[in-house]
Amino acid sequence: NHEHTDLQTYLGSYTAASASSVCTNSGDGSGVVSLVFQEGIFVQAMKQGHWIILDELNLAPTEILEALNRVLDENRELFITETQEMVKAHPHFRVFATQNPPGLYAGRKVLSRALRNRFVELHFDALPRAELEVILEHRSALPRSRASKMVEVMHQLQLIRRSSDIFQG
Repeated sequence: NHEHTDLQTYLGSYTAASASSVCTNSGDGSGVVSLVFQEGIFVQAMKQGHWIILDELNLAPTEILEALNRVLDENRELFITETQEMVKAHPHFRVFATQNPPGLYAGRKVLSRALRNRFVELHFDALPRAELEVILEHRSALPRSRASKMVEVMHQLQLIRRSSDIFQG
């Protein structure tokens, strides 16, 4: 999710049927374009019972948040205007979402209480510095000294962020 993701990415849109059947010549010089509705990833997940993770949900445009509200209520339905189809969520379909706090990161919205109530919220604190160093050292094959320096730089940037508006968008 980000501010440039549109609803069609999730729900779907009309596309040319196939490269071989896009234009056919009817003999009079006019081409005929055949369009089909291509379901978006969210609709596919709903129908097939997949789990989907919406990263940085509070960056999503309002139209996406509104569509989610209906899917996450007790009806678990989504109306696709283009096809006039009401999609009912598969019993195994699940939605997970992540977000960073709106006050600490630029561009994040405060989600409505109605939408937030449809999720179980889990809050995570920052990892301790020593743990971050171990993760960097092992996962990135960095020497301990370099991992320590990187974590120290991150810590200094966090202090600057808290004391100024240097990182505000």
